[in-house]
Amino acid sequence: MEANDMYRLLIVDNEPKIVKGLQLMFEEEAPLELEVYRAFSAVEALACLEKIKIDIILSDIRMPGMDGLELHRQVIRRWPRCQVVFLSGYDDFRYVQSALRQGGVDYVLKTDGDEAIIAAVAQAAEKLSQQMETERWVQSAAERFQETLPMLRKEYVTQLLRGEQQASQGRMDELGIALDTGREVLMVVGRVDRWRDDLSPRDRTLLSYAIQNMAEELFEQTTAVSIMPEASRFVWLLQSDTEALAHFVQGTLESIQSACKTYLKVTMSFAIGARSSDWAVLPTRYAELNEVLFHGLGAGEEMLLTDRHLESAGKSDKSIYELQARSTLQRLLTMEPEGSPGAREDFAETYRKLKALSLHCRHEVEVLSEIYYGLGYLLISLTNRNRSGAISREAFDYQWKSLGEHSSWEQALRYLDDRLDSWVHWQEEQREENTHSIIGQLKKYIADHLDQDVSLSRLSDIVYLNPSYLSRLFKQQTGIGVLDYTKEMKILKAQDLLSHSALKIHEVASRVGFDSANYFGRFFKKETGMTPQEYRDRK
Repeated sequence: MEANDMYRLLIVDNEPKIVKGLQLMFEEEAPLELEVYRAFSAVEALACLEKIKIDIILSDIRMPGMDGLELHRQVIRRWPRCQVVFLSGYDDFRYVQSALRQGGVDYVLKTDGDEAIIAAVAQAAEKLSQQMETERWVQSAAERFQETLPMLRKEYVTQLLRGEQQASQGRMDELGIALDTGREVLMVVGRVDRWRDDLSPRDRTLLSYAIQNMAEELFEQTTAVSIMPEASRFVWLLQSDTEALAHFVQGTLESIQSACKTYLKVTMSFAIGARSSDWAVLPTRYAELNEVLFHGLGAGEEMLLTDRHLESAGKSDKSIYELQARSTLQRLLTMEPEGSPGAREDFAETYRKLKALSLHCRHEVEVLSEIYYGLGYLLISLTNRNRSGAISREAFDYQWKSLGEHSSWEQALRYLDDRLDSWVHWQEEQREENTHSIIGQLKKYIADHLDQDVSLSRLSDIVYLNPSYLSRLFKQQTGIGVLDYTKEMKILKAQDLLSHSALKIHEVASRVGFDSANYFGRFFKKETGMTPQEYRDRK
């Protein structure tokens, strides 16, 4: 229990003499910070609990009227954190067994003496202290979760826009997103057209938040969530009972444009869906609105566009796949597949998605060329970035075929698969070589420095790895822990010196890193079953 924790103790017994004696004992003898209260019946105790927050109850079990067990039942129902210690003049263990199973209760005999009673109350105080500490941790975790909510919302909505997640009402509720996955949603994509040159990155970030706050106020008649998927870009998802939601939002966007220009001195452009959409087609809507906002008319400033012209131009489903394929390719080109296993899995999954989308665009030569040569550029870039002169032409074919050399797009995809497989295989070989190099370096260092510091901490400094990771890596590769390996090497060297040199025992001990011959002797006997001298004599 913390020294500054003070708890309220309520002593309950129908014998006033016992109550007063216990009160005096706790106030004068107990090494606890306690504020002591008295009650001479269970009913009086409940009345006290109604007025004052009591932490621990020390109660007789058998009392006239309401006994201690009934008092306990009332307490755990109404004040579940309160700890109860039963005090009895004779063995009532079976009588209180059911209460003990419910927790928050202890049991001590009056005949056990003052020390036992004080110890039981101290244990109850310690349980309370642990509960409070746990609650503080939970509260801290809840606060941190609240702090990270904006980031988690952004991550989740971004995954929805990319088609990497399906809309889940449960997840929405967890993240405090008030949208209803059972209703259609209207999307708005926006951007800052141009920042003033005198604005620092911090100023731009603050203004971006100001834009979001301004939009939140103006969209107050709707249920909305907004994120910034990239710098200077915004996405709003909106729902409302208003029938003409798109018309209302369009008018609101005009107000946002005007306010941003007047008060923030920045111009903005927006693309809005002509109608609300089902959550399942959110990635398609997102790709379409980006197409509207960043190409053609969207290249201007202070634009307010809808996706209607995509429909009027007779865009087919193929064009939607085209938009999604381009969006997926752009994401793939920014990924880092050389990183963690999770990053490699994300890359592989995005690559599979891009291939599936490309099959719907097999007659769109421009799109296929963009995908093919974009992936070619990525693979060559990754290879050049990592090879350091070590990769050979046999490991990776630099004679990149043109798209026209393939008889079909399926054949081109197989070629891309082969090139990617070659790169992945080479990456695995490089990781394996690096791992073998590290293990070899460690073994050599241990062998050469057995008389010095070969602790895990020192070894991790040698190879620039975290000690925990180094320990796992060494065991994965060798089948033995690094500390056990070091022990083996010390024993082997000690045995060699004992067998083939005239060095004294304490000199052998020094050669394998022991300052004390006695400690070396105990270590040697534990590992071999013999003392160093017995081993030498036997040889």
